[in-house]
Amino acid sequence: MATTKTRRKLSTSTIAIIVLSILLLASVAIGVTLAYFTSTADVTGNITLGDPVTITITQGGATASSLTFSGDALPGSVYDQAIGVAAPANTTTALIRAKLTITNTEGATVNVEAATTNNWTEGTDDYYYYNGTLSAGSAVDFVTAVTIPTSLTNTDANKTFTIDVVVEAIQQANNAANTVWTTAPEDWLATYSPLPETGE
Repeated sequence: MATTKTRRKLSTSTIAIIVLSILLLASVAIGVTLAYFTSTADVTGNITLGDPVTITITQGGATASSLTFSGDALPGSVYDQAIGVAAPANTTTALIRAKLTITNTEGATVNVEAATTNNWTEGTDDYYYYNGTLSAGSAVDFVTAVTIPTSLTNTDANKTFTIDVVVEAIQQANNAANTVWTTAPEDWLATYSPLPETGE
């Protein structure tokens, strides 16, 4: 007598239940493995910044939007000019530096020799550095006389030149000049923008 083997087919729903059970067990195992005690906190606060750094250039004590030079200039001509720097109210205490250049209509630029007050140090980068700070509501003298460069020649005759006075100011706090004005004289930086001493 022949033996008959019976095969039981698993239904689709039974297979789905088995697969879901395996996935559930796997997710529980992963959840247990990756679980830690955690916490998150968040807090905010407001910081109010101080006043900006603001300056104006003056000529003869009055704010100047442009400089006035009269007469025909020749190489070596000297113009007595009271050019200064002022800080309006509500400005942060600053360090300042300035330079003068003369440019013709063709774009050639020559450095101008300027007579300054004793409170300025001439750097090797064509800037003059003020030996002190400029605080809100104060003003300092910069140039007392401007000399037309003697390097100019006949080829420059009858050309119109523009004298440009550039004054830069930077906050005195937090060693800003030492970070930004890297070409400033070292002794000037050491006096007016010293780096904090580091302990050994």
